[in-house]
Amino acid sequence: MANEALTQALNECRARQYENQREEQNRLSKAVALEPMIGELSDDRREDILRGLRLAMEGINPDGIQERTRERNSRIRELLKGAGLPEDYLSPVYQCVDCEDSGYVGEAPRTLCQCVIRRYHALLSDGLDLKDGPSFARFDLSVFPETFLDGSGTTQRMLMKAFKGQGEEYAAGVAKGQGKLNLLLHGPSGLGKSYLLRCVAKEAADQGVVTLTLSANALINHIRQAYFNFSQDGTDQPYYDVPLLLIDDLGIEPKWEGITIEQLFALLEHRINHRKATAMSTNLSPTEIQARYSERISSRLFDRGLSLVLPFQGKDIRLIRR
Repeated sequence: MANEALTQALNECRARQYENQREEQNRLSKAVALEPMIGELSDDRREDILRGLRLAMEGINPDGIQERTRERNSRIRELLKGAGLPEDYLSPVYQCVDCEDSGYVGEAPRTLCQCVIRRYHALLSDGLDLKDGPSFARFDLSVFPETFLDGSGTTQRMLMKAFKGQGEEYAAGVAKGQGKLNLLLHGPSGLGKSYLLRCVAKEAADQGVVTLTLSANALINHIRQAYFNFSQDGTDQPYYDVPLLLIDDLGIEPKWEGITIEQLFALLEHRINHRKATAMSTNLSPTEIQARYSERISSRLFDRGLSLVLPFQGKDIRLIRR
């Protein structure tokens, strides 16, 4: 479950270190093949540094190592350039500049790097945050009919154009720490709520916000597991403090006696009190939300001071022939 996903994220980070070492060795072999002196200088530099470490352990000050190392580095860069290679060709290779693919940053006690946290959240999201998935750039308004909604001078396409704009504004507001904390998308199925929710996730992530997208069923299962394991580990319950939590299909999850309602309320209260953004989609109507989740939860979801509420209307676009 959550801890297994974190372990996998860290293992993938460590695997990158092995790949980096292989790449570094391949680059050195190529450079030496073009200019053998690079190999000699690299060996001399390594041996000098190791000798200095041995002397330091014996309490002897190893003089001149830094100066000799600078001179060798300068000469290696010159030889690389002469061989037609970039001067930094033999610099350490890593994909994350913050942790250098170690998975951790800072001094003791070290903390998880954001690259690990992002991967951890992606694993928990179970494919809901795919890079090539929904986005505002791919948002196709033409799939929505131009027929007028009942009792309104607005078409379904016009409504979705407005909701698209509001979704973009919400994501931008989360990135800036401004605007409404919550986003609630509600209405019948097949109207594009889940798609818009994931567009918000993608837009916020592209603006540097750490996000976690879970189906309501997965969220409640995570909460239930932590509840019965008496978990107090924050990494095991990332949905509490992730900057943007997105919950898809609220209302499909099972109702566990004493768990679902109380724990969901505790989660929402914690996130509101700590100014953490939460976006949700549901097929339930406002009346059904109140009946299922109690007045305490529904009052927070529909609080206009806290939430941007978008009521979806129209025809199921999955049933419309194009």
